[in-house]
Amino acid sequence: MTRILAMLTTLLLVACGTGGPAVPTVPTSPAQPSKPAPPPVPPPAPSARVWAMVIRDSGACIAATVQAISGQAVGQIRAQTNECDAWAYDGGVVFENLTPGIQMTLRASAPGYASQNVIVVPTAGVQGAIFITLSQTSP
Repeated sequence: MTRILAMLTTLLLVACGTGGPAVPTVPTSPAQPSKPAPPPVPPPAPSARVWAMVIRDSGACIAATVQAISGQAVGQIRAQTNECDAWAYDGGVVFENLTPGIQMTLRASAPGYASQNVIVVPTAGVQGAIFITLSQTSP
């Protein structure tokens, strides 16, 4: 009888989960937080440039300097030294990496000529040359 009582107690303990052999369990790791998707790469900002030629009344280029005096690129100076004419695709000066639609004022000057200011609004894409005509000063 003692033996039967001991067996029943053992069965009861195993059935209740205490005192019996441990049941192996698979360790669970905490849920990994999902990483947010990286933000989309923004498209490159549009860039504009201004191509200017300083000419005299005849249409021929003259040695001159062009300075941005207000707006974007303020303080930048470009020297026009190449021989060119208003019908050529080379020569003149270029201001690059500008923001389209933002106004700037350029001042062209050359020895023996009156300075001239022009207001320019750069646009993205192809843009023709801006001609700045200087008049000779009286001797």
